[in-house]
Amino acid sequence: MAQKINILLRKSLVLWLFLSFLLFPKLSFANGSISIIIDDMGYDHYVMQKFLDINLPLAFAFIPDTPFVHMSSDFCKKGYTVMLHMPSESIDKHLNTNYPLFLRVTDSKKDIFEQLDKAMRNIPCASGFNNHMGSKFLQSTAKMSDVMEFLKQHNLFFVDSLTTPNSVGYKLACDYKVPYAVRYIFIDNKKRFNYVKRNLLTDINLAKQGRNVIVIGHDNIVDYEAIVHLKARLKPYLKDIKENLIQCR
Repeated sequence: MAQKINILLRKSLVLWLFLSFLLFPKLSFANGSISIIIDDMGYDHYVMQKFLDINLPLAFAFIPDTPFVHMSSDFCKKGYTVMLHMPSESIDKHLNTNYPLFLRVTDSKKDIFEQLDKAMRNIPCASGFNNHMGSKFLQSTAKMSDVMEFLKQHNLFFVDSLTTPNSVGYKLACDYKVPYAVRYIFIDNKKRFNYVKRNLLTDINLAKQGRNVIVIGHDNIVDYEAIVHLKARLKPYLKDIKENLIQCR
């Protein structure tokens, strides 16, 4: 008798699980999450159009004064999180060119505020900020303090791209009560499909283990195709970056 009851209970459990997947297909057993930011938006119109229709909770970081920066409003209208991706001084001097708006460690507070104001007028629907390059700028406590003051005044969150391990950005965020997150990995240090795919699969495994990971990709066709290829596997773990911010008190 007891054996029959156990068999019936097991069958009932299997039936319940089966019906759950049928009736509630969006249920996820994920403990952790993945937030993906796509940097360097504003240059590649073809890939931007593709990302516009990806229908995933990604964030898109636009460089001000780029040829297609006006498309930031299209992304906002579709409900995506848009960020200001601000060019900032790098240790490598060869990189510090060709940006109409650019933050340097020699800038005064007034200069920094004026450039950020222009950038915000260029991308008016931005709700967050992260740095483009900035391995030198991110190490300056004085200059990053100016940036944090601006972000606080304009109710913007901060994502530290961590282009230098010596960044003080995320350390200063809480001093100014600015919500923040820190980049875990760049998924495309090598612009190869299998490389990007492998990094995304690693992120999925970390999310399964309960980790909340912030990853950064870029506006290129390789990243787009890798994300689309893994769309079904990524979807249960994806969270908008706004949901993965550390709130400072």
